[in-house]
Amino acid sequence: MKKLLLVLIVLTLTLTACSKNQAATPAPTPSPSSQDVALKNALNLYAQKKSAGVDFSAGPCLGLAAPDWVADIAHNPRQKVDDNPENQCKDFLEGNAHHFVELDPDGKLIRIN
Repeated sequence: MKKLLLVLIVLTLTLTACSKNQAATPAPTPSPSSQDVALKNALNLYAQKKSAGVDFSAGPCLGLAAPDWVADIAHNPRQKVDDNPENQCKDFLEGNAHHFVELDPDGKLIRIN
């Protein structure tokens, strides 16, 4: 009986020591959501187009920002020019993309859907 008790004590101490010596495993870094990627890419598209001298006053489409996402320029509040199909993203109008990032002519986020 004393041997069994001694074995249990040694085993308990060993397990306690082992668990204290193990380094904590860090939690995996979550991958960015498609919305986050689309916003980042839309802002990059905006910067590229702006540096290329694109006129944003008519609210043009910037293009695909990510799979199933387009980046579009609109006014806040909206103006009639924003509703012209030629100023909207063809991929969105044709149903090839189902989500959009809408920026104003200054590159500020209006909405993301």
